[in-house]
Amino acid sequence: MAITGCREQGDVYMDPNDSMNMNYTTYAEQFDVIWRGINTHYVFWSEDKTNWDAVYQTMMPKFRALDSLYKADTTVVDSAAYVMLYSEACSSLLDHHMAIMWRDVHTNKQYVFRPGEKEVRSRDYTMGQVYTSDTIISCIKEGITAGMLDGGRWGKWGENYHNFFGTATLEDGRKVAYLWQDGFTMSQAINSQATNEEEAQFIKNIKSWMLMCTTEPNLAGIILDNRNNLGGAVNDLRLIVSPFITEPIHFADIRYKEGMGRYEYTAWEASIVDTVADAKRNLEAEHIPYVVLTNAYSISMGETSASVIKMMPTGHMIGERTFGAHGMLINQHSLFYNGTFGSKSDKHYIYTANLQVNFTDGGILEGTGITPDQEALQADFGYNGVLQKALDYIKGYK
Repeated sequence: MAITGCREQGDVYMDPNDSMNMNYTTYAEQFDVIWRGINTHYVFWSEDKTNWDAVYQTMMPKFRALDSLYKADTTVVDSAAYVMLYSEACSSLLDHHMAIMWRDVHTNKQYVFRPGEKEVRSRDYTMGQVYTSDTIISCIKEGITAGMLDGGRWGKWGENYHNFFGTATLEDGRKVAYLWQDGFTMSQAINSQATNEEEAQFIKNIKSWMLMCTTEPNLAGIILDNRNNLGGAVNDLRLIVSPFITEPIHFADIRYKEGMGRYEYTAWEASIVDTVADAKRNLEAEHIPYVVLTNAYSISMGETSASVIKMMPTGHMIGERTFGAHGMLINQHSLFYNGTFGSKSDKHYIYTANLQVNFTDGGILEGTGITPDQEALQADFGYNGVLQKALDYIKGYK
């Protein structure tokens, strides 16, 4: 079923990656091309409540009015007003991976608007809170000083990924394995050659955490800290889940956009985490809890992995409802009419998911996020207070 809407130019279908679509010279023409590209490539029309045709009818006159203000020698269009138009047009879009990048057609100045960021920042529990990797790093160091963790090692992979492997010793002498990372690049790292000491430690942290989780005879529990984890490789589920399950977990179904019409989808396909033959441990049989920590900036794989861990026999999620960006980006999938389009170096670039995720435990949660088993808000407990909640849960696990 396809919806064309009531527009002056009739047929709205297009190939948004055609370079000819970068030839516009006015603000109104730019909005028309971006609107039509989203109309064709956006994967969430079956779930999104936005009236996209009404957006066009409302916003096009405003972009034309912006054009009428511009005079090459005398007037520079107010950038705040320019940004506000795209915010008004796109704020309600559901895709929380989405980033809309555009350049002023006259000045070439670049702007970016992220609908998901605006929604997450409007939640009551995020008000006044700082969510950065630097804050997490500082708080882990404070936790070590306070005796919550025995200590540990920091690693860094490339310019963008950090991790920390540490341990905690409970009053009865049992051990807890703790791993924090701000993105999932585990599979890539352990199958690559380190180029410096930081990267070597990054790899060692992953291997040490996995070794402790699978072989430590006095293991009381596992903590995977996904707070401020911005996502990454879904393949890492094989490292953080597969060694600890005896049966495959069917955690979601996925489908793609495959045609020009808004509702042209593939059939649903099962997404399954399988077991592994080696280096595994039956957490259920040994009665070992596996806790995953999240906050509002646990994003993409940072929240999908939490959803899977929740489904494990001894899995437990503590923290905040997550960001809500589940529509994965599968770069090797080459179906037409879905996902990211445009060019970062040209006049516009729209970063958006190319598949829907329907969790077997919760449904389609794009724009909503994963709700924890045990809520522990950063505003109420602070970073280390939430970590203490995880340690207390492990101590009292029955």
